[in-house]
Amino acid sequence: MVLVADLPADLAHLVGYGENMNTVAWHGPPSDVLGHPAPIQQFVTRTDHAVVALQQVIAFPEGCSLTLRIAVRRNSPRDSLAESVWERLHGSHTGRHFDAEPTDAEPTDADLKFGVRFPDGSRATTVDHAFRGWAHPTDRPEPPMLIEAGGQSSSGDWRYDSDQLLWLWPLPAPGPFEFVIEWQKMGIDITATTLDGTAIARAAEQAVPYWS
Repeated sequence: MVLVADLPADLAHLVGYGENMNTVAWHGPPSDVLGHPAPIQQFVTRTDHAVVALQQVIAFPEGCSLTLRIAVRRNSPRDSLAESVWERLHGSHTGRHFDAEPTDAEPTDADLKFGVRFPDGSRATTVDHAFRGWAHPTDRPEPPMLIEAGGQSSSGDWRYDSDQLLWLWPLPAPGPFEFVIEWQKMGIDITATTLDGTAIARAAEQAVPYWS
């Protein structure tokens, strides 16, 4: 058993570090709170090839998770959706292509991006707050933050489907705000849809800790 007193002075502060990482509000949804769904479910954009829909918003006291449903289809081998776009689609919203070399894995301006804009002029995007490695829990970032918090996908010859989880911190203030996407590879310019911050704030009041 290693005691704090046995550690060098420059390492003693790391005791309990991993535990703190799980409780930092801006890193993602809390693991010990049952969030409450807000009555929000709407399309963000629909084109001949792509759909991006906000499927679910779960509110917590310090933020909310947003689940996006992303679907892309090809109609035929001669579809106007370029083969290079289809091949890269597997990693288009994370900037990672499964078959690419590491040097080709960087996201580009044409990949799918998410953002939020608030009435006070503040904003955040998933590009601004891409995962930057393990930060010390006391390094509080400047709010707001919107981060990619997980996801899963499936694909075939003609269809690609993905569920993308985003985490927005802090909890939005009551009132409307905008959720924004841009996906140049799919011909989707900056597109905004209005979300109800009041509904999210009310849902957060119904969130329940696992233990008192």
